[in-house]
Amino acid sequence: MNAIAAVKRALRAVEEREPEVRAWAWLDADRAQAEAVAVERRGGGPLGGVVVGVKDIFDTWDQPTECGTPIFAGRRPRADAATVSLLRAAGAVCLGKTVTAELASSHPGPTTNPHRATHTPGGSSMGSAAAVACGMADIALGTQTAGSIIRPASFCGVFGFKPTFGTVSPAGVKLFAPSLDTVGWFARTPELLDAVRVCLTGRAPAAPLTGPPRIGVLRTEQWRACAPESAQAVVEMADRARTADAQVSEVTQPDFLDGLAGDLTVMAYESARTLAWEHRTHRDLLSPALRDFLDMGVTTDPGVYDRVLARRDAARAREAELFGACDVLLTPAVVGEAPLGLADTGDPQFARLWTLLGLPTVAIPAITGPTGLPVGVQLLARTGQDAALLAAACWLTSDPAH
Repeated sequence: MNAIAAVKRALRAVEEREPEVRAWAWLDADRAQAEAVAVERRGGGPLGGVVVGVKDIFDTWDQPTECGTPIFAGRRPRADAATVSLLRAAGAVCLGKTVTAELASSHPGPTTNPHRATHTPGGSSMGSAAAVACGMADIALGTQTAGSIIRPASFCGVFGFKPTFGTVSPAGVKLFAPSLDTVGWFARTPELLDAVRVCLTGRAPAAPLTGPPRIGVLRTEQWRACAPESAQAVVEMADRARTADAQVSEVTQPDFLDGLAGDLTVMAYESARTLAWEHRTHRDLLSPALRDFLDMGVTTDPGVYDRVLARRDAARAREAELFGACDVLLTPAVVGEAPLGLADTGDPQFARLWTLLGLPTVAIPAITGPTGLPVGVQLLARTGQDAALLAAACWLTSDPAH
C-alpha cells in the first residue's frame, strides 16, 4: 500500500475507533496526508506506506510534545527525536502523538483497552499499543522503564519489542530512569517489528531460522503470581513449539537473580534526579502518585542504589548461566488479562527484571483469556541477539510445522 492510501485507511480507523479508545494526544490529518504525498513524490522508502504513532514523550518538530502532563502543555520542540527522524527518512508517515502516562510513569492517561473500554490498555505506552491494535497505526513508538512495552502489547493483543538496552538512540525522548529507559515499538506482525529495527539501528534484517529454536520455559520467582490464563498462554505456546519439533525444556531462574525483579531502587533514585526540575518547580502539577514516588527517590540512599547496580552488573556477567543451551526463553508477559478500570495500568513484574538486565524481549499475542481479553507471552534472548529473537518470534507465530 502506498503512503497516501495507508494514511486514508488509518484515518478511517481513527474515525471509527478513536472516540471510544482515545489513543491520541495529538492528531493532524491534513499534515499527515501532505506528508504522505511528499513520501510518494520522493519514491517511498523501506517503510513507505507505514503509518506511525509516536508516544508523546518523543520530540516532534511539527507537533506538540506534552509528555502527558500540564507542565508541558503546548510545548513545541524544534527538532524530531532521533527515532522519529529515522522513521520519516525511511518513508514512514507520522500520524500523530499517542497518549502516554504522566511523564512515562504509572499515572494513566485516558486511553481505554481496544477490546473492552472498561479495562486498562496497560501503560505507560498505552496510546501506542491501542493505536496499533485498532489499525490506527501500523507501528507505534513507545518506551519501557519497567514493563511499558510488554504489558500494553499483551493487554491490547499486539506484538511489542524492547531491544537490547542502548541499541536504539533515546535522543529527543523525555527520560524517566536513564539506566532502564529503552525505546521500543509495537506492530501487528514480528516482521514489521524487525523492519523498524533495521531502520533504527542500520543492522541487517533477521535471517529466517534454518531449524526450530531451542526454547526454555522459564519459571521465574514471579510464576506463583500468574493467573491461570497467563500460565495457560505459556503452556500452549510451548506445546505449539514442541509440535513443530522445537526442543523445549524447563528452566529454573538462577539464584543470583532472586529479588532483583521487585527492586524499585534504580527507578526511584534516577527518576528523582531526571525529573528534578518538574518535581521542584511544578510539584503542584504532578499527580500524587508520581509526587510521592519522586519524594521517595530523593531520599533513596545512593549506597543502596550503587549496590543494586553492582548486583545487576554481576547478573549480566552470568547471563550464559541463565540461558544455558537455549536460544530463547519463554515466560509470562503479564499476570493475566487486563485489569478492570482505568486507574491501574497493571502489574509489570514479569518484565521488570529483563528491563533491568537490558535483555531484548518481545511480547507475542497468545490466547484469549476467560473474559474474552487477549493474553500474551514474552520471549527473551541474550544481550545483542535482537535479530535472532525476532527470527524466533517469526518462526513461532507462523505455521512452524510447515
